[in-house]
Amino acid sequence: MRSSEPFVSMERRIADVKHDIDRISRDRSLAYLGGRPEEAVRYHLSLMDAELRNLDNLISYVATVSPAAARELDSERSETAGRYLDVKARGDPVALQRWITEDLAPLVNKSEQAAHLVATSLRVRRGRTPKPFGWAAAP
Repeated sequence: MRSSEPFVSMERRIADVKHDIDRISRDRSLAYLGGRPEEAVRYHLSLMDAELRNLDNLISYVATVSPAAARELDSERSETAGRYLDVKARGDPVALQRWITEDLAPLVNKSEQAAHLVATSLRVRRGRTPKPFGWAAAP
């Protein structure tokens, strides 16, 4: 097994979850536009679950290069997931939106940046010229 294969596999998992996020987001929008708010709320919660899966994959990817950075991200992810369960149980859409903007979005951004650094450094190490990066473009 070549040393890059685990990274390629992880990059594919990240890309797959991102495709799920795109699909769920589209379905949620269609439900809202179609006048099906209960269905849209279910999609919205499903989207948050997919974002947490995305975080798990990003953190695993970062851990292959920096276990310490991954532990920090994972600690934040655990706290964020715990708050999500509380917000989800309450069913308060205002609290959910606050959780998204104050907890989830900053952590996703931080995790994406860390994973981007890993992916870019791996590409440079392999002699590839870094170009605009996207998970769907994983080698």
